[in-house]
Amino acid sequence: MEISQRKSGDTNVISLSGSLDIYTSIDLKNFFEQNIDRNNNHVVINLEKLNYIDSSGIGMLIKQLNYVQELNGKFYIANMKPAIEKVFKVAGLTSYFQTLSEHDYLSQYP
Repeated sequence: MEISQRKSGDTNVISLSGSLDIYTSIDLKNFFEQNIDRNNNHVVINLEKLNYIDSSGIGMLIKQLNYVQELNGKFYIANMKPAIEKVFKVAGLTSYFQTLSEHDYLSQYP
């Protein structure tokens, strides 16, 4: 998995590509610990290039959502591919995470 970050205003746009699974989820945890803090706590996770996610990856996204909420930040997920969105729906997580449509993402974080 590759992780890239850019700033858009006061928001960290974090793009994931490849697979978020049992082997790579710790990389996301380490990234958040090194880059997200109380003064830098608004996050959009761009899943446009994510090809695969398993339960470990979903668990790590939940942990990072909770981490950002503890910092009083905002956490959004954007650009889910249909297969990834299906995993979120089956797991009952579409109402747990705030999501952005491609249109909303592009208009807010160009």
